[in-house]
Amino acid sequence: MDGYTGPIQGRCTMLETEILNLSRQDRAGALSPWFTRKFAEQVKDGLFLPAPALQRVQDHLIGQLQDYRRQAGVGTAVLGMSGGVDSALTAALFKAAGWQVIGLTLPIHQVPEETDRGIDACKALGLEHFHLDLSAEYDAMVSAMARLHPGIATADDDGARTRRGNLRARLRMMTLYDQAHRLGGLVASTDNFSELGAGFWTLHGDVGDLAPVQGLLKSWEIPWLARNIGVPEHTWRAKPTDGLGIGAGDEAQIGATYLEWDIVVFAMDQARNDGPDMDMADVQRRLGTDDDPHAQRIVSTVVTRLGRTWFKRVNPINLAHPKADRLAMIDRLDERLFRPAILRRQRVDIGFPDDLHASAGTLCKLLERHDCRVVTAESCTGGLLAASIAGVSGSSSALEGSFVTYAPSMKVNALGVSAQLIQERTVYDPQVARQMATGALDAAPAAGLALAITGVGGPDDDQGKPAGYVCIAACLRGDAPVVKECQFAGAPDVVLTKAIGAALQLGISLLDSTAGAGVDAGQSV
Repeated sequence: MDGYTGPIQGRCTMLETEILNLSRQDRAGALSPWFTRKFAEQVKDGLFLPAPALQRVQDHLIGQLQDYRRQAGVGTAVLGMSGGVDSALTAALFKAAGWQVIGLTLPIHQVPEETDRGIDACKALGLEHFHLDLSAEYDAMVSAMARLHPGIATADDDGARTRRGNLRARLRMMTLYDQAHRLGGLVASTDNFSELGAGFWTLHGDVGDLAPVQGLLKSWEIPWLARNIGVPEHTWRAKPTDGLGIGAGDEAQIGATYLEWDIVVFAMDQARNDGPDMDMADVQRRLGTDDDPHAQRIVSTVVTRLGRTWFKRVNPINLAHPKADRLAMIDRLDERLFRPAILRRQRVDIGFPDDLHASAGTLCKLLERHDCRVVTAESCTGGLLAASIAGVSGSSSALEGSFVTYAPSMKVNALGVSAQLIQERTVYDPQVARQMATGALDAAPAAGLALAITGVGGPDDDQGKPAGYVCIAACLRGDAPVVKECQFAGAPDVVLTKAIGAALQLGISLLDSTAGAGVDAGQSV
Protein backbone atom coordinates (compact mmCIF):
# COMPACT_ATOMS: atom_id res chain seq x y z
CA MET A 1 0.00 0.00 0.00
CA ASP A 2 1.43 3.37 -1.03
CA GLY A 3 0.87 6.08 1.57
CA TYR A 4 0.70 9.85 1.21
CA THR A 5 4.15 11.40 0.81
CA GLY A 6 3.28 15.10 0.54
CA PRO A 7 3.72 17.88 3.12
CA ILE A 8 2.24 17.57 6.61
CA GLN A 9 -0.84 19.74 7.01
CA GLY A 10 -1.28 21.98 10.05
CA ARG A 11 -1.05 21.22 13.78
CA CYS A 12 -2.90 18.52 15.69
CA THR A 13 -4.82 18.63 18.94
CA MET A 14 -3.71 16.32 21.76
CA LEU A 15 -6.54 13.91 20.95
CA GLU A 16 -5.64 13.87 17.27
CA THR A 17 -1.98 13.23 18.12
CA GLU A 18 -2.89 10.27 20.34
CA ILE A 19 -5.18 8.82 17.66
CA LEU A 20 -2.43 9.13 15.05
CA ASN A 21 -0.09 7.31 17.42
CA LEU A 22 -2.34 4.46 18.56
CA SER A 23 -3.68 3.88 15.05
CA ARG A 24 -0.08 3.55 13.79
CA GLN A 25 -0.88 6.23 11.20
CA ASP A 26 2.17 8.25 12.25
CA ARG A 27 4.34 5.29 11.21
CA ALA A 28 2.45 4.77 7.94
CA GLY A 29 2.87 8.39 6.88
CA ALA A 30 1.20 11.77 7.23
CA LEU A 31 -2.44 12.21 6.34
CA SER A 32 -3.04 13.91 2.99
CA PRO A 33 -4.74 17.36 2.93
CA TRP A 34 -8.29 16.01 2.47
CA PHE A 35 -7.83 13.41 5.22
CA THR A 36 -6.31 16.03 7.52
CA ARG A 37 -9.35 18.28 7.09
CA LYS A 38 -11.89 15.50 7.50
CA PHE A 39 -10.07 14.02 10.48
CA ALA A 40 -10.08 17.36 12.30
CA GLU A 41 -13.78 17.86 11.54
CA GLN A 42 -14.70 14.37 12.71
CA VAL A 43 -12.72 14.69 15.94
CA LYS A 44 -14.43 18.02 16.60
CA ASP A 45 -17.84 16.43 15.87
CA GLY A 46 -17.17 13.66 18.40
CA LEU A 47 -16.96 10.78 15.94
CA PHE A 48 -13.60 9.80 17.44
CA LEU A 49 -14.40 9.50 21.13
CA PRO A 50 -12.15 11.07 23.79
CA ALA A 51 -10.83 9.07 26.74
CA PRO A 52 -13.70 9.70 29.21
CA ALA A 53 -16.26 8.56 26.63
CA LEU A 54 -14.19 5.45 25.82
CA GLN A 55 -14.05 4.55 29.51
CA ARG A 56 -17.85 4.70 29.56
CA VAL A 57 -17.95 2.47 26.47
CA GLN A 58 -15.75 -0.08 28.25
CA ASP A 59 -17.91 -0.02 31.38
CA HIS A 60 -21.06 -0.36 29.29
CA LEU A 61 -19.73 -3.34 27.34
CA ILE A 62 -18.71 -5.11 30.52
CA GLY A 63 -22.14 -4.44 32.00
CA GLN A 64 -23.84 -5.87 28.93
CA LEU A 65 -21.69 -9.00 29.06
CA GLN A 66 -22.58 -9.42 32.73
CA ASP A 67 -26.29 -9.07 31.95
CA TYR A 68 -26.08 -11.56 29.08
CA ARG A 69 -24.25 -14.09 31.27
CA ARG A 70 -26.95 -13.92 33.94
CA GLN A 71 -29.96 -13.79 31.64
CA ALA A 72 -28.88 -16.40 29.06
CA GLY A 73 -27.53 -18.84 31.62
CA VAL A 74 -24.19 -19.29 29.89
CA GLY A 75 -20.90 -18.26 31.48
CA THR A 76 -18.11 -19.79 29.40
CA ALA A 77 -16.59 -18.04 26.40
CA VAL A 78 -14.23 -19.79 23.99
CA LEU A 79 -12.13 -17.80 21.54
CA GLY A 80 -9.06 -18.06 19.38
CA MET A 81 -6.10 -16.05 20.67
CA SER A 82 -4.44 -15.07 17.41
CA GLY A 83 -1.86 -12.76 18.94
CA GLY A 84 -3.78 -9.74 17.69
CA VAL A 85 -5.37 -6.92 19.63
CA ASP A 86 -8.98 -7.78 18.76
CA SER A 87 -8.97 -11.24 20.36
CA ALA A 88 -7.01 -9.99 23.37
CA LEU A 89 -9.44 -7.12 24.00
CA THR A 90 -12.46 -9.38 23.53
CA ALA A 91 -11.04 -11.90 26.02
CA ALA A 92 -10.30 -9.13 28.52
CA LEU A 93 -13.85 -7.76 28.34
CA PHE A 94 -15.38 -11.20 28.91
CA LYS A 95 -12.98 -11.83 31.79
CA ALA A 96 -13.83 -8.48 33.41
CA ALA A 97 -17.52 -9.40 33.16
CA GLY A 98 -17.02 -12.56 35.20
CA TRP A 99 -17.00 -15.16 32.43
CA GLN A 100 -14.84 -18.27 32.36
CA VAL A 101 -12.68 -17.48 29.33
CA ILE A 102 -10.93 -20.24 27.41
CA GLY A 103 -8.24 -18.98 25.06
CA LEU A 104 -6.98 -21.29 22.33
CA THR A 105 -3.87 -20.73 20.26
CA LEU A 106 -4.41 -22.59 17.00
CA PRO A 107 -1.37 -22.02 14.78
CA ILE A 108 -1.40 -23.15 11.17
CA HIS A 109 2.10 -22.63 9.76
CA GLN A 110 2.05 -19.49 11.87
CA VAL A 111 4.74 -16.92 12.44
CA PRO A 112 5.96 -17.93 15.94
CA GLU A 113 5.90 -14.33 17.15
CA GLU A 114 2.13 -14.15 16.57
CA THR A 115 1.46 -17.37 18.47
CA ASP A 116 3.71 -16.21 21.32
CA ARG A 117 1.72 -12.97 21.63
CA GLY A 118 -1.46 -15.02 21.93
CA ILE A 119 0.10 -17.13 24.70
CA ASP A 120 1.41 -14.02 26.47
CA ALA A 121 -2.05 -12.41 26.35
CA CYS A 122 -3.61 -15.51 27.92
CA LYS A 123 -1.08 -15.37 30.76
CA ALA A 124 -1.39 -11.61 31.27
CA LEU A 125 -5.20 -11.73 31.35
CA GLY A 126 -5.42 -14.85 33.52
CA LEU A 127 -7.20 -16.99 30.93
CA GLU A 128 -7.37 -20.75 30.76
CA HIS A 129 -5.22 -21.64 27.77
CA PHE A 130 -5.11 -24.56 25.36
CA HIS A 131 -2.73 -24.95 22.45
CA LEU A 132 -3.40 -27.07 19.37
CA ASP A 133 -1.31 -26.90 16.21
CA LEU A 134 -3.62 -27.47 13.24
CA SER A 135 -0.97 -27.34 10.51
CA ALA A 136 -1.23 -31.05 9.69
CA GLU A 137 -5.02 -30.92 9.52
CA TYR A 138 -4.83 -27.85 7.29
CA ASP A 139 -2.36 -29.56 4.96
CA ALA A 140 -4.69 -32.56 4.73
CA MET A 141 -7.62 -30.27 3.90
CA VAL A 142 -5.67 -28.46 1.16
CA SER A 143 -4.66 -31.83 -0.29
CA ALA A 144 -8.29 -32.93 -0.26
CA MET A 145 -9.43 -29.74 -1.99
CA ALA A 146 -6.65 -30.19 -4.56
CA ARG A 147 -8.44 -33.29 -5.77
CA LEU A 148 -11.20 -30.94 -6.93
CA HIS A 149 -8.88 -28.18 -8.11
CA PRO A 150 -5.10 -28.69 -8.03
CA GLY A 151 -4.45 -24.95 -8.16
CA ILE A 152 -5.44 -24.41 -4.54
CA ALA A 153 -2.29 -26.18 -3.41
CA THR A 154 0.18 -24.67 -5.87
CA ALA A 155 -1.02 -21.30 -7.17
CA ASP A 156 0.22 -18.05 -5.66
CA ASP A 157 -2.39 -15.63 -7.01
CA ASP A 158 -4.72 -13.63 -4.76
CA GLY A 159 -7.63 -16.00 -5.33
CA ALA A 160 -5.72 -19.13 -4.32
CA ARG A 161 -4.17 -17.43 -1.27
CA THR A 162 -7.62 -16.21 -0.18
CA ARG A 163 -9.09 -19.71 -0.55
CA ARG A 164 -6.30 -21.20 1.54
CA GLY A 165 -6.76 -18.41 4.11
CA ASN A 166 -10.47 -19.18 4.29
CA LEU A 167 -9.69 -22.84 4.94
CA ARG A 168 -7.45 -21.82 7.85
CA ALA A 169 -10.11 -19.57 9.36
CA ARG A 170 -12.87 -22.17 9.03
CA LEU A 171 -10.73 -24.97 10.42
CA ARG A 172 -10.03 -22.84 13.47
CA MET A 173 -13.68 -21.96 13.87
CA MET A 174 -14.66 -25.66 13.67
CA THR A 175 -12.27 -26.26 16.56
CA LEU A 176 -13.65 -23.37 18.61
CA TYR A 177 -17.26 -24.48 18.19
CA ASP A 178 -16.35 -28.05 19.10
CA GLN A 179 -14.73 -26.88 22.30
CA ALA A 180 -17.57 -24.49 23.11
CA HIS A 181 -20.00 -27.39 22.77
CA ARG A 182 -17.81 -29.58 24.98
CA LEU A 183 -17.64 -26.90 27.67
CA GLY A 184 -21.25 -25.76 27.45
CA GLY A 185 -20.24 -22.28 26.36
CA LEU A 186 -20.30 -19.99 23.36
CA VAL A 187 -17.76 -18.72 20.85
CA ALA A 188 -16.74 -15.11 21.38
CA SER A 189 -16.63 -13.09 18.18
CA THR A 190 -13.60 -10.81 17.80
CA ASP A 191 -14.36 -8.81 14.62
CA ASN A 192 -14.46 -5.01 14.83
CA PHE A 193 -16.43 -2.32 13.00
CA SER A 194 -13.70 -1.38 10.54
CA GLU A 195 -13.17 -5.00 9.47
CA LEU A 196 -16.92 -5.50 9.26
CA GLY A 197 -17.20 -2.70 6.72
CA ALA A 198 -14.14 -3.81 4.79
CA GLY A 199 -15.44 -7.36 4.59
CA PHE A 200 -12.08 -8.32 6.05
CA TRP A 201 -13.26 -11.57 7.59
CA THR A 202 -14.26 -15.05 6.50
CA LEU A 203 -17.88 -16.14 6.43
CA HIS A 204 -18.30 -19.03 8.89
CA GLY A 205 -14.68 -18.59 9.89
CA ASP A 206 -14.37 -15.37 11.90
CA VAL A 207 -17.77 -14.54 13.41
CA GLY A 208 -18.90 -16.30 16.58
CA ASP A 209 -21.95 -16.04 18.85
CA LEU A 210 -21.49 -12.86 20.90
CA ALA A 211 -19.62 -9.84 19.55
CA PRO A 212 -18.74 -7.15 22.11
CA VAL A 213 -16.29 -5.22 19.89
CA GLN A 214 -18.07 -5.31 16.52
CA GLY A 215 -19.10 -1.68 16.89
CA LEU A 216 -15.59 -0.40 17.69
CA LEU A 217 -13.13 1.34 15.37
CA LYS A 218 -9.96 -0.63 14.68
CA SER A 219 -7.96 2.56 14.23
CA TRP A 220 -8.59 4.10 17.64
CA GLU A 221 -11.15 2.53 19.97
CA ILE A 222 -9.78 -1.03 19.84
CA PRO A 223 -6.15 -0.16 20.76
CA TRP A 224 -7.23 2.46 23.34
CA LEU A 225 -9.52 0.01 25.14
CA ALA A 226 -6.93 -2.76 24.91
CA ARG A 227 -4.33 -0.52 26.53
CA ASN A 228 -6.81 0.65 29.13
CA ILE A 229 -7.97 -2.82 30.19
CA GLY A 230 -4.51 -4.34 30.53
CA VAL A 231 -3.69 -6.08 27.25
CA PRO A 232 0.12 -6.37 26.87
CA GLU A 233 1.63 -3.43 25.02
CA HIS A 234 3.42 -5.53 22.42
CA THR A 235 -0.02 -6.86 21.44
CA TRP A 236 -1.86 -3.58 21.00
CA ARG A 237 1.20 -2.04 19.34
CA ALA A 238 1.62 -4.92 16.87
CA LYS A 239 1.11 -4.49 13.15
CA PRO A 240 -2.43 -5.73 12.31
CA THR A 241 -2.35 -9.02 10.40
CA ASP A 242 -4.92 -11.73 9.77
CA GLY A 243 -2.42 -14.56 10.26
CA LEU A 244 -3.85 -16.36 7.23
CA GLY A 245 -0.90 -15.98 4.90
CA ILE A 246 -2.89 -14.01 2.33
CA GLY A 247 -0.97 -10.73 2.20
CA ALA A 248 1.47 -8.40 3.93
CA GLY A 249 -0.78 -7.32 6.80
CA ASP A 250 -4.36 -6.08 7.09
CA GLU A 251 -3.87 -2.57 5.74
CA ALA A 252 -1.93 -3.75 2.69
CA GLN A 253 -4.82 -6.06 1.81
CA ILE A 254 -7.48 -3.44 2.47
CA GLY A 255 -5.61 -0.80 0.46
CA ALA A 256 -5.83 1.90 3.15
CA THR A 257 -4.71 2.45 6.71
CA TYR A 258 -7.39 1.71 9.27
CA LEU A 259 -7.57 5.40 10.16
CA GLU A 260 -8.05 6.36 6.51
CA TRP A 261 -10.73 3.68 6.19
CA ASP A 262 -12.64 4.95 9.22
CA ILE A 263 -12.42 8.59 8.10
CA VAL A 264 -13.80 7.73 4.65
CA VAL A 265 -16.69 5.67 6.03
CA PHE A 266 -17.67 8.50 8.39
CA ALA A 267 -17.40 11.00 5.53
CA MET A 268 -19.54 8.85 3.23
CA ASP A 269 -22.24 8.55 5.87
CA GLN A 270 -22.27 12.33 6.38
CA ALA A 271 -22.48 12.87 2.62
CA ARG A 272 -25.40 10.44 2.42
CA ASN A 273 -27.17 12.32 5.21
CA ASP A 274 -26.58 15.63 3.43
CA GLY A 275 -27.71 14.21 0.08
CA PRO A 276 -29.80 11.05 0.49
CA ASP A 277 -29.89 10.58 -3.30
CA MET A 278 -26.11 10.01 -3.45
CA ASP A 279 -25.04 7.11 -5.67
CA MET A 280 -21.71 5.38 -6.24
CA ALA A 281 -20.82 7.55 -9.22
CA ASP A 282 -21.34 10.67 -7.12
CA VAL A 283 -19.26 9.77 -4.05
CA GLN A 284 -16.02 11.56 -4.98
CA ARG A 285 -17.83 14.81 -5.84
CA ARG A 286 -19.93 14.71 -2.67
CA LEU A 287 -16.84 14.10 -0.56
CA GLY A 288 -14.90 16.92 -2.25
CA THR A 289 -11.70 15.01 -3.01
CA ASP A 290 -10.95 16.80 -6.30
CA ASP A 291 -7.77 18.49 -5.04
CA ASP A 292 -6.29 15.38 -3.39
CA PRO A 293 -5.26 12.45 -5.67
CA HIS A 294 -4.32 10.28 -2.67
CA ALA A 295 -7.75 10.78 -1.11
CA GLN A 296 -9.41 10.01 -4.45
CA ARG A 297 -7.54 6.71 -4.64
CA ILE A 298 -8.38 5.71 -1.07
CA VAL A 299 -12.05 6.69 -1.43
CA SER A 300 -12.24 4.62 -4.60
CA THR A 301 -10.70 1.69 -2.73
CA VAL A 302 -13.18 2.01 0.14
CA VAL A 303 -16.19 2.27 -2.18
CA THR A 304 -15.02 -0.72 -4.21
CA ARG A 305 -14.42 -2.87 -1.15
CA LEU A 306 -17.72 -1.93 0.49
CA GLY A 307 -19.52 -2.76 -2.74
CA ARG A 308 -17.68 -6.05 -3.16
CA THR A 309 -18.45 -7.32 0.35
CA TRP A 310 -21.97 -6.08 1.15
CA PHE A 311 -23.40 -9.61 1.04
CA LYS A 312 -21.26 -10.66 4.00
CA ARG A 313 -22.95 -8.07 6.22
CA VAL A 314 -26.46 -9.43 5.53
CA ASN A 315 -25.60 -13.13 5.48
CA PRO A 316 -27.61 -15.26 5.18
CA ILE A 317 -29.66 -13.48 2.55
CA ASN A 318 -33.29 -14.32 3.27
CA LEU A 319 -35.87 -14.29 0.50
CA ALA A 320 -39.34 -13.48 1.80
CA HIS A 321 -42.21 -15.91 1.47
CA PRO A 322 -44.63 -14.56 -1.16
CA LYS A 323 -47.71 -14.82 1.05
CA ALA A 324 -46.59 -14.20 4.62
CA ASP A 325 -43.65 -12.74 6.52
CA ARG A 326 -42.77 -15.96 8.30
CA LEU A 327 -39.35 -14.70 9.32
CA ALA A 328 -41.01 -11.84 11.21
CA MET A 329 -43.39 -14.34 12.78
CA ILE A 330 -40.62 -16.44 14.31
CA ASP A 331 -38.75 -13.27 15.24
CA ARG A 332 -41.77 -12.08 17.24
CA LEU A 333 -41.96 -15.41 19.06
CA ASP A 334 -38.26 -15.29 19.90
CA GLU A 335 -38.56 -11.68 21.04
CA ARG A 336 -41.51 -12.36 23.31
CA LEU A 337 -40.62 -15.74 24.77
CA PHE A 338 -36.98 -16.70 24.49
CA ARG A 339 -34.42 -13.91 24.05
CA PRO A 340 -32.57 -12.59 27.09
CA ALA A 341 -33.94 -9.23 28.16
CA ILE A 342 -30.72 -7.46 27.16
CA LEU A 343 -31.33 -8.42 23.52
CA ARG A 344 -34.97 -7.42 23.38
CA ARG A 345 -35.67 -4.27 21.44
CA GLN A 346 -35.85 -1.25 23.70
CA ARG A 347 -36.69 1.30 21.03
CA VAL A 348 -39.18 1.88 18.28
CA ASP A 349 -37.74 0.51 15.06
CA ILE A 350 -39.00 2.77 12.27
CA GLY A 351 -36.90 2.37 9.17
CA PHE A 352 -37.58 3.43 5.61
CA PRO A 353 -36.03 2.14 2.38
CA ASP A 354 -33.11 4.22 1.20
CA ASP A 355 -34.82 5.43 -1.99
CA LEU A 356 -37.81 6.58 0.06
CA HIS A 357 -35.48 8.39 2.47
CA ALA A 358 -33.83 10.03 -0.54
CA SER A 359 -37.22 11.21 -1.84
CA ALA A 360 -38.08 12.64 1.58
CA GLY A 361 -34.75 14.47 1.58
CA THR A 362 -35.39 15.90 -1.88
CA LEU A 363 -38.84 17.09 -0.81
CA CYS A 364 -37.37 18.80 2.27
CA LYS A 365 -34.77 20.61 0.17
CA LEU A 366 -37.45 21.85 -2.25
CA LEU A 367 -39.66 22.99 0.63
CA GLU A 368 -36.74 24.91 2.13
CA ARG A 369 -35.94 26.46 -1.25
CA HIS A 370 -39.56 27.63 -1.60
CA ASP A 371 -39.75 28.72 2.07
CA CYS A 372 -42.68 26.36 2.40
CA ARG A 373 -43.85 23.78 4.94
CA VAL A 374 -45.83 20.58 4.39
CA VAL A 375 -48.74 19.08 6.29
CA THR A 376 -49.87 15.49 5.77
CA ALA A 377 -53.34 13.98 6.01
CA GLU A 378 -53.13 10.21 6.31
CA SER A 379 -55.46 7.28 6.59
CA CYS A 380 -53.98 3.87 5.72
CA THR A 381 -50.38 5.04 6.26
CA GLY A 382 -51.15 6.09 9.84
CA GLY A 383 -48.62 8.94 10.03
CA LEU A 384 -45.77 7.12 8.31
CA LEU A 385 -45.63 9.69 5.50
CA ALA A 386 -44.96 12.41 8.06
CA ALA A 387 -42.49 10.11 9.85
CA SER A 388 -40.52 9.62 6.63
CA ILE A 389 -40.18 13.40 6.31
CA ALA A 390 -39.37 13.82 9.99
CA GLY A 391 -36.53 11.32 9.55
CA VAL A 392 -34.63 13.78 7.35
CA SER A 393 -32.00 15.85 9.13
CA GLY A 394 -33.21 19.44 9.43
CA SER A 395 -36.83 18.55 8.61
CA SER A 396 -38.15 20.82 11.38
CA SER A 397 -38.04 23.67 8.88
CA ALA A 398 -40.04 21.67 6.33
CA LEU A 399 -42.67 19.67 8.25
CA GLU A 400 -45.61 21.51 9.79
CA GLY A 401 -47.42 18.46 11.13
CA SER A 402 -49.73 15.56 10.37
CA PHE A 403 -53.36 14.59 10.66
CA VAL A 404 -53.86 10.83 11.14
CA THR A 405 -57.50 10.39 10.21
CA TYR A 406 -57.93 6.63 10.16
CA ALA A 407 -61.66 6.50 10.89
CA PRO A 408 -64.23 8.21 8.64
CA SER A 409 -65.37 10.35 11.57
CA MET A 410 -61.90 11.84 11.91
CA LYS A 411 -61.85 12.72 8.22
CA VAL A 412 -65.15 14.52 8.67
CA ASN A 413 -64.48 16.22 12.00
CA ALA A 414 -60.79 17.11 11.66
CA LEU A 415 -60.52 17.77 7.91
CA GLY A 416 -64.03 18.70 6.85
CA VAL A 417 -64.43 15.80 4.41
CA SER A 418 -68.08 15.46 3.34
CA ALA A 419 -69.86 12.73 5.28
CA GLN A 420 -72.26 12.33 2.34
CA LEU A 421 -69.32 11.85 -0.03
CA ILE A 422 -67.93 9.07 2.18
CA GLN A 423 -71.35 7.44 2.43
CA GLU A 424 -71.79 7.48 -1.32
CA ARG A 425 -68.26 6.60 -2.45
CA THR A 426 -66.50 5.13 0.65
CA VAL A 427 -63.31 6.63 2.06
CA TYR A 428 -61.31 5.04 -0.78
CA ASP A 429 -62.04 7.67 -3.40
CA PRO A 430 -60.11 10.40 -5.24
CA GLN A 431 -62.58 13.06 -4.08
CA VAL A 432 -61.99 12.03 -0.46
CA ALA A 433 -58.23 12.38 -0.94
CA ARG A 434 -58.80 15.79 -2.54
CA GLN A 435 -60.90 17.02 0.39
CA MET A 436 -58.39 15.61 2.89
CA ALA A 437 -55.64 17.71 1.27
CA THR A 438 -57.62 20.95 1.16
CA GLY A 439 -58.93 20.33 4.67
CA ALA A 440 -55.40 19.86 5.98
CA LEU A 441 -54.36 23.22 4.50
CA ASP A 442 -57.41 24.87 6.08
CA ALA A 443 -56.50 23.36 9.45
CA ALA A 444 -52.79 24.20 9.19
CA PRO A 445 -52.54 27.85 8.09
CA ALA A 446 -48.72 27.91 8.24
CA ALA A 447 -48.39 25.09 5.70
CA GLY A 448 -48.10 25.74 1.98
CA LEU A 449 -48.28 22.13 0.74
CA ALA A 450 -50.57 19.28 1.76
CA LEU A 451 -50.11 15.59 0.97
CA ALA A 452 -52.99 13.20 1.57
CA ILE A 453 -53.29 9.42 1.37
CA THR A 454 -56.31 7.14 1.67
CA GLY A 455 -56.53 3.56 0.47
CA VAL A 456 -56.79 -0.15 1.10
CA GLY A 457 -53.55 -1.36 2.59
CA GLY A 458 -54.65 -4.98 2.50
CA PRO A 459 -54.28 -7.86 2.72
CA ASP A 460 -58.01 -8.09 1.98
CA ASP A 461 -60.31 -6.05 -0.24
CA ASP A 462 -62.59 -3.58 1.52
CA GLN A 463 -65.90 -1.94 0.61
CA GLY A 464 -65.65 -3.06 -2.97
CA LYS A 465 -62.12 -1.69 -3.47
CA PRO A 466 -59.21 -4.09 -4.06
CA ALA A 467 -56.25 -4.40 -1.73
CA GLY A 468 -53.51 -2.04 -2.89
CA TYR A 469 -55.91 0.61 -4.24
CA VAL A 470 -54.66 3.98 -2.97
CA CYS A 471 -55.67 7.58 -3.69
CA ILE A 472 -53.05 10.29 -3.20
CA ALA A 473 -53.59 14.04 -3.34
CA ALA A 474 -51.17 16.95 -3.28
CA CYS A 475 -52.23 20.57 -2.99
CA LEU A 476 -50.27 23.80 -3.01
CA ARG A 477 -52.00 26.64 -1.21
CA GLY A 478 -53.93 28.70 -3.72
CA ASP A 479 -53.97 25.96 -6.37
CA ALA A 480 -56.33 23.13 -7.17
CA PRO A 481 -55.40 19.71 -5.72
CA VAL A 482 -53.71 17.11 -7.92
CA VAL A 483 -55.01 13.59 -7.34
CA LYS A 484 -53.48 10.28 -8.38
CA GLU A 485 -55.12 6.84 -8.26
CA CYS A 486 -52.72 3.92 -7.75
CA GLN A 487 -52.97 0.15 -7.67
CA PHE A 488 -50.01 -1.30 -5.80
CA ALA A 489 -49.16 -4.99 -5.65
CA GLY A 490 -47.68 -6.73 -2.63
CA ALA A 491 -48.18 -7.36 1.05
CA PRO A 492 -49.59 -4.53 3.21
CA ASP A 493 -46.17 -3.22 4.23
CA VAL A 494 -45.11 -3.10 0.59
CA VAL A 495 -48.31 -1.29 -0.41
CA LEU A 496 -47.87 1.33 2.30
CA THR A 497 -44.21 1.87 1.39
CA LYS A 498 -45.12 2.38 -2.26
CA ALA A 499 -47.94 4.76 -1.28
CA ILE A 500 -45.59 6.89 0.81
CA GLY A 501 -43.06 6.99 -2.04
CA ALA A 502 -45.74 8.00 -4.54
CA ALA A 503 -46.97 10.79 -2.25
CA LEU A 504 -43.45 12.14 -1.82
CA GLN A 505 -42.88 12.09 -5.57
CA LEU A 506 -46.19 13.87 -6.19
CA GLY A 507 -45.14 16.61 -3.77
CA ILE A 508 -41.73 16.87 -5.45
CA SER A 509 -43.28 17.20 -8.90
CA LEU A 510 -45.63 19.95 -7.72
CA LEU A 511 -42.79 21.96 -6.18
CA ASP A 512 -40.60 21.38 -9.23
CA SER A 513 -43.36 22.71 -11.47
CA THR A 514 -43.45 25.97 -9.50
CA ALA A 515 -39.72 26.67 -9.89
CA GLY A 516 -39.32 30.41 -10.21
CA ALA A 517 -43.04 31.03 -9.73
CA GLY A 518 -43.02 31.06 -5.93
CA VAL A 519 -45.27 29.27 -3.47
CA ASP A 520 -47.79 30.76 -1.08
CA ALA A 521 -46.28 29.47 2.12
CA GLY A 522 -49.36 30.19 4.21
CA GLN A 523 -50.05 32.65 6.97
CA SER A 524 -47.59 33.28 9.77
CA VAL A 525 -48.85 32.10 13.13
